Amino acid sequence: MDDRNPRAMGAFRADVARRYDAAPAKVFAAWTDATRAKAWLASGGDLVMNPVVGGLFYIGMTRPAGTYPHYGRYLRVERDRKLEFTWVSEHTRGMETVVTISFEPAGNGTQVKIAHEGLPDAEMAEAHFEGWTGILEPLAKEVERLAA
Repeated sequence: MDDRNPRAMGAFRADVARRYDAAPAKVFAAWTDATRAKAWLASGGDLVMNPVVGGLFYIGMTRPAGTYPHYGRYLRVERDRKLEFTWVSEHTRGMETVVTISFEPAGNGTQVKIAHEGLPDAEMAEAHFEGWTGILEPLAKEVERLAA
């Protein structure tokens, strides 16, 4: 199901990839279990998620300067393969954007690819590239814990 709203989306995107030494099921679980995702995705802040098509999420990412709210709805949930959801925050300038995450087998590990589309300008595309790159680092620690 593709419930994107292209009229509300910008023309810029950010793409990030990283390989993890764990099966796609383990990496997918780290993204879809609220208890696991809270520590690495929300930096310990608030996180509410219902990872089913049409389900909603809220992430209150904590940073030294304060809490940054992010919210959206799941557009596609393919267990152990793909997540797609809308993403709205002050860093999308309030525009609805779409994040697609693929979990691809890579040997005995997983290649995670994030495509964040609909960003409002080049500055925010770069900021989201840096943000997603940074988010994938603490995910590595959670995946290592799950794979142990």
